[in-house]
Amino acid sequence: MKVKSVFAIVSCFIALAFASCDDDLNSIGGTIQPPADSISVLTDTLAIKARTISMQDSVYARTINGVLGQYEDNLFGTIKSDYLCQFYFPEGGKFQDNLVQIDSVQFAIDFNSYSGDTLAPMGLSVYEATKAIPENFYTNADPTKYIGDKPILLASEAYTISGAKVVSKTTNQREIIADLGIDFGKRIYNGWKDKKFTDNASFNSFFKGTYVTTNFGSGSLIRVLYTSIDIYYKYNDVLGNHNNTADTIRSATFSLTVTPEVMQLNHIKNKNPEALFTDTTATYLKTPAGVYTEVTFPINKIRANMATKNFKTINTALFTLKGYTEKESTAKYELSRPTTLLLINKDSVDSFFSQRKLYDGKTTIIGTRGNNNIYNFANISSLINTYKDMNLDKDPVFAVIPVEVAYKTDANGTSYLTGVFNYLQPATSIIRNDPKNMRLELVYSKF
Repeated sequence: MKVKSVFAIVSCFIALAFASCDDDLNSIGGTIQPPADSISVLTDTLAIKARTISMQDSVYARTINGVLGQYEDNLFGTIKSDYLCQFYFPEGGKFQDNLVQIDSVQFAIDFNSYSGDTLAPMGLSVYEATKAIPENFYTNADPTKYIGDKPILLASEAYTISGAKVVSKTTNQREIIADLGIDFGKRIYNGWKDKKFTDNASFNSFFKGTYVTTNFGSGSLIRVLYTSIDIYYKYNDVLGNHNNTADTIRSATFSLTVTPEVMQLNHIKNKNPEALFTDTTATYLKTPAGVYTEVTFPINKIRANMATKNFKTINTALFTLKGYTEKESTAKYELSRPTTLLLINKDSVDSFFSQRKLYDGKTTIIGTRGNNNIYNFANISSLINTYKDMNLDKDPVFAVIPVEVAYKTDANGTSYLTGVFNYLQPATSIIRNDPKNMRLELVYSKF
């Protein structure tokens, strides 16, 4: 077959590849004149081995948002989540002079998304951390180690999602509030007044943080936007009336918030049904810290096929994961689907997250979920070529993990990648695992 351009050849492949399901090499190329510049292109369709693997409740725990509560799903089992957090003392943070009194002190948890029953009664408990919260922390670590043998309960409160205070109807933001007590506010005020803390580091030495958990209830999980301590007080504004002739009493708030500058670490406990690991027709994804899909790319077979036909280059390697829509959970309070997946060598997972690396699009690749319930990783030829050239004895094994990707926008309106985190929000997905769907579509070429 004569072909006018390589583009035309590749276009033909894209149309034909999805119709083929075998492991045979199929020539769809030809020659380009003159003969000295001839090019040949072949396609290949190879099955991929895949299975479901438990995360053992252990992923790198630092995240953008906390998760709180407990949820039970008829297919995916149970998820329970709570978190440790520090509070950020802002530069220049201060109480107003001439304190008159502290009116109230609140522990506030703001959220705008949730899973489960909005009427399910839950119990909030807030304990003081008596040991420094570590930077490297995995979700299976025991948070009670950081609150001591005699835990100090700072606040507790019963709540439901529907009964939480509405902060914004537009964004559906709600707030759970627990009373910390006047004495706690005095403690923070006196520490500031006596200069026991003057910056964020010294504050986190003075007050190490909190362990936020639930003490009863099951049926809902909330995604925490903000956790804050708010001290409401009055002070005497000297000569502060309208014409500066007399003192006046004013109200103010001293707030401490969990921000990206400090530690927020989730603790996760899952109960995963055995069926997730024995099902041969599907693989599973469950977050937070539940299960992931492991895939093995047939690199040695690719190398052998290329050697047999004397092909040198992999131009295209198309990889998608197709959701098993009709098999996914139909529970009354169904969890959402993860929208972003990271494809990464299994041996590199821990260092990727603990060292806060970013995906490079070559050997660490992002796949996104479309409206058709298909995760598209697009062309992963750079990854396949990299491992093909390593001459490995065994085929490499990769993890497909739900992640959350963070971006920032600069003054010019340009967005840039700032972080990739384990997705620690409640979500599930079922992936088709059969030769028709779990496969790799390849285009080889030679000159």
